[in-house]
Amino acid sequence: MSETTTKKDFFSGNFLKAEDCKGGEIVEFLDEGEITDITTPEGKTKAVMNFKVLVDGKEKTFTPNKSNGDLLLEAFGESWKGRKFKITLTKVKVFGKIKPSIVAEPVLEETDKVPVEKV
Repeated sequence: MSETTTKKDFFSGNFLKAEDCKGGEIVEFLDEGEITDITTPEGKTKAVMNFKVLVDGKEKTFTPNKSNGDLLLEAFGESWKGRKFKITLTKVKVFGKIKPSIVAEPVLEETDKVPVEKV
């Protein structure tokens, strides 16, 4: 086991979860995502998009919720590989329970920024 690997890493699965974050981490997209079908707690099938990401030197799977997807689409368009976001933690109500949640704040490159006109 390396200095950065902990026992928790072996048992927490490979998904990026709010419970495993401190906030402020910078995450990089390693691919353009893959659509996967999941079964919701209500028993319905739903398509989600999973991305391979790099956070703190570890490869994880990130499944953005609708709010994060909208934020990232607005900032990056359709091409996310190599792009980055900063993790901010918040709390949301999920299936009737308050849980920690990740807010994916896009990290914009200098070329992404719209020039401000001087008046």
